[in-house]
Amino acid sequence: MNTEFSKSGVKLFKNFRDNLIIDRYDPDFLRARESKLDKMRSENSEDAITWNVFRSLRQIDPQIWFPLLFESAFGIGVPQLPKRVSLDLWPQFRPPASLLAASIEEGKSEIDVVIATEEAVWFIEAKYKSDISKGTKHSPERNQIIRNIDVGSFHAGARAFYFSLLILDELHQPIGKSKLESYRSEPRNILEQVKHRTDGLANVKHLGLLTWAGLSSVLGKSSERATREDEKQYALRAIQWLKEKGITT
Repeated sequence: MNTEFSKSGVKLFKNFRDNLIIDRYDPDFLRARESKLDKMRSENSEDAITWNVFRSLRQIDPQIWFPLLFESAFGIGVPQLPKRVSLDLWPQFRPPASLLAASIEEGKSEIDVVIATEEAVWFIEAKYKSDISKGTKHSPERNQIIRNIDVGSFHAGARAFYFSLLILDELHQPIGKSKLESYRSEPRNILEQVKHRTDGLANVKHLGLLTWAGLSSVLGKSSERATREDEKQYALRAIQWLKEKGITT
């Protein structure tokens, strides 16, 4: 048997790679923290589901999946189809210099998914069975959404910035969903928490909500539109894996 169970009854794979359906031996894992790899053994691992879905998506022509994902997140069509699209998992970014100047300590932020084009940067915070963190060690009110927006907007610079919270459902992420809706309906709620940003976060364009079921739908439409058979199969395999976890469109 390649599985065991935690004290709370959660299934754990003895090797984290058995929880992955793609790129199991990617060199990125050689640089990953042991604690991160250990957590990826869990059937409830946010990192494992993020890897399996977005690494599968990355094997497909971005001219297909990018506009589908954008519309799913923001409910509008992409302003302009980009020529180049990159998708990276878990890159790290320093906090804005103005945050540190305000005597607020904060280390680098590890962002779950970063999609970048010539004119825009898009951060995605992925959640599966847990909710967002309400604060950091030094800033109890600086929740994960605010941190993503602040760090991402600063990193984007002259480019437009977009943020999405990716959830399973409202039952598992009530705080995250509520916070996101608050920030979308009243942008001043964001500004009140990033007073160190004298630019007023002018490059922040849209905040959006994604679901894993919505990602399954994006994969399904991508498989239908893909012209290469291998790209279709990458999408279909990810859809099947999500289906086995009870996630369907």
